[in-house]
Amino acid sequence: MKYFYLFGMLLSYVKLSACDLCGGVGSNASIGIFAANQFHLVGWRSQVRSFDSYLYGIKHSSETFWQNDLTFRTQLGRKVQIYGTIPFQVARQKTDFNATLVQGIGDPNLLLTYALIDRKDSMHVTQDFLNLGFGIKMPFGKSGNYPLELKNLYPGTGSWDGLLLANYTRRLDSRFSIQAEASHTLKGTDQASFRYGNSTQISSVFIYNRKVNSARLITSCGFQQDWFASSRYQGSILMEQANNGYVSSVKASVNLLTYHWLFSLQAQKAMFQSLSQGAIQQKIVFGLNVNYLIKKKQHEKNNF
Repeated sequence: MKYFYLFGMLLSYVKLSACDLCGGVGSNASIGIFAANQFHLVGWRSQVRSFDSYLYGIKHSSETFWQNDLTFRTQLGRKVQIYGTIPFQVARQKTDFNATLVQGIGDPNLLLTYALIDRKDSMHVTQDFLNLGFGIKMPFGKSGNYPLELKNLYPGTGSWDGLLLANYTRRLDSRFSIQAEASHTLKGTDQASFRYGNSTQISSVFIYNRKVNSARLITSCGFQQDWFASSRYQGSILMEQANNGYVSSVKASVNLLTYHWLFSLQAQKAMFQSLSQGAIQQKIVFGLNVNYLIKKKQHEKNNF
């Protein structure tokens, strides 16, 4: 009898909270290690994230999210940059009994940043750079209403969200730099009175670069910390869904910067985490970026 009871709880859990922190819910704004470079670009960004979901220590499902973003950045003068993203996500949940596929356009976002500090040397090489930004995420993507089954497999949150960001870069010498970034997403309420919890992200990386013929090979390694607050329905915390927690990760990237192209590979691995009181485990994250530099100021070739 206890096996039938456990089986029933597994099914109800999957319907109620399928990976509460997996979909478009946990994404925070990030402008990465090239924030100090003043060029316009359009690009494609692809990322694969995977999770395992558990109940009472028993794995009951695996979730995989493949997100592809069309991105752009434009420079307005020397201090102002505008970033934009239009995402498309394919999500798949695999259980012992079936597989579910949800795909669609995610929530586009716009981010405006201002260079509060932009100190360069006599060769126009950036020495200190502090960027502050704010933006919005618009609820134009595909989303599901609470308590829809597998709500968090959907690419959109269904709400207007606010984005806050700070990014600081410090050049140590001709080859080494450090960068720190912090961002916070203020989640809004959707039409069904459901509100995902706010999320916060901080990261710090050590950057090494060297010239390879006419290009630059740039590598980075560091850590990232994410926090997620609890979701609410009609103003009350959803106690039956312990969908808050944190993830502490190490990450690394390899980037090739040419006069017209920027290619990037990223990987991230969770080291310590507590998501949904251990019910969710984030696995390895992989990313690939390809960007075309539309316009590049001549002195910016020395920025790295």
